[in-house]
Amino acid sequence: MTSVSSIPSWNPSPSRSSAATASRADTPSSPAPTPSTIVAFGGPPAVSYLVPSPKIWESPSRDGVSEQMTKNFSSRTFGGRFGGLGAALLEQIKGGVRNVSQAVQQSPPRMEPNTYSEIGALPPASLHGNGEDRVTLSITTKSGVEVKLSLDSQDDGLAVRMSTSGELSEAEADALGGLADAFQEAINGMAKGQPKIKLSGLMQFDQEVLASVNLHAEVKVRTEPQSMQTLDFQADSAQRKVSFSGVAGSLDVKVDASQLHAMGSKERQAKAMNSYIKQIDQAASRGHGDAGLMSMFKDAFTAMHSNAPLPPAGTSLPEDGKWRLAAEDRAMLTGLPDFAASVSQTVKFSNPMRSSERDGFQYELSQKTSVAGASQDDRTLRQQQQSKLSASFHQTLIPGVPLRLTDQVESQNYTYHQIEDTASSDAKMAYKDGKLVKASLQQEASQSTHIMKYVLAKVESDVTTPTNHTLLRDLVGVLGPYKTDELGMTPEKKAEQRAQLLQTLGDEVLLQSYPGQTISLWQADVLPEEGEAPAA
Repeated sequence: MTSVSSIPSWNPSPSRSSAATASRADTPSSPAPTPSTIVAFGGPPAVSYLVPSPKIWESPSRDGVSEQMTKNFSSRTFGGRFGGLGAALLEQIKGGVRNVSQAVQQSPPRMEPNTYSEIGALPPASLHGNGEDRVTLSITTKSGVEVKLSLDSQDDGLAVRMSTSGELSEAEADALGGLADAFQEAINGMAKGQPKIKLSGLMQFDQEVLASVNLHAEVKVRTEPQSMQTLDFQADSAQRKVSFSGVAGSLDVKVDASQLHAMGSKERQAKAMNSYIKQIDQAASRGHGDAGLMSMFKDAFTAMHSNAPLPPAGTSLPEDGKWRLAAEDRAMLTGLPDFAASVSQTVKFSNPMRSSERDGFQYELSQKTSVAGASQDDRTLRQQQQSKLSASFHQTLIPGVPLRLTDQVESQNYTYHQIEDTASSDAKMAYKDGKLVKASLQQEASQSTHIMKYVLAKVESDVTTPTNHTLLRDLVGVLGPYKTDELGMTPEKKAEQRAQLLQTLGDEVLLQSYPGQTISLWQADVLPEEGEAPAA
């Protein structure tokens, strides 16, 4: 005989004193058990208590961080688990909290604790530093105090920790707490389906109070096959670095902000940044770069150049071995700190009939500046800018119709493109006994486009198109002393004309990866037409 009957409501906790009840109100809540059933198959009835699995907490303390962990625990996504948690943890510093350690874990099924205090007393598995998803933030103050934060998540647990190595001043606590939203923004960026690099907020750290900011994030991509997305970021007064690796590809940006003497005004930097972003967009369009990855690359590139220190004010000399730069010198520079940036798209082999054909995108962009010499009056200056693009991709022959390449001849109707582009800009200046003796600008850009057209798997055309542009100018005459025919000008008019000339030159020295057909103000020779060799 089989019988099924309901179990009356059951409370696993014994009666407690009012003091114990008050204590329980200060602890994270645990779900109450629900009634179960008795199922008997012949013989004496068997009783099974199906109690919901309670959560085990590292600490019974109840605060804003623990509350946020309780809200987030039911989520199984990176964004859901860490939503608001980074900001809540860092904001604690403003309230005087310096050290936090909390973890919550789902206990194994069918645990039947009698009291909440027993739950708190159970030691949870060590989650700190062992999560499948993790974020760490380390900030060092100018006084040498290090503040470390970590967030860890795995299927059955969530953990956070914050530690401070020493006493914090009020200014330091305010500067740290002021980065709470920026920290959360960086976390939220990594949590998106198409990740984004959101580091501009962290880059605004108070450089008068904080010495460095370091962030590391790992996100497990739960697809088939599973993979990891990682983000590393470091910033201090001398350098900024960010690297990302994920499903779409990888990127790396390094900026050297130590050469303050070679940096320009905010306006000058903004103009150079817009020019570089234009180069990136042009490369992405020409090489069919992944839109999401290229957006991340631009965000990273822009963020690493933000909040850059301004050059020293007044006439004081820069650090040892570096010389003051004249207005003519600065006109030959971009005004941005030196950098090296690269982005590489994950290679795909989309044509099963031709394994040698691949879809890929690689782009590099860099700037290097050197200022040397025995003295201020015998100094040399050089700035080199470079870019390189290597890309390959398939395109359909019929616009609007998606390309679906298989091992069948009927599908083999497409064009296969291979792109190889390079560009450079090299500005040089030299002084002897305080006089300008050398000023030159050399710019080169070359593009190569190789297109193979296939119809029913047979090559119908195979064309390579080269394009070259070359510019070489001696600028001593332009930047040298005023001419005798300027004697009739007023000092104000001379200064105005000089300022306009230097501003125009500043625009001309910016890298041009894909020069237009308009003749440069500084160019005496006509640029070669497409397919022609550069002029000797």
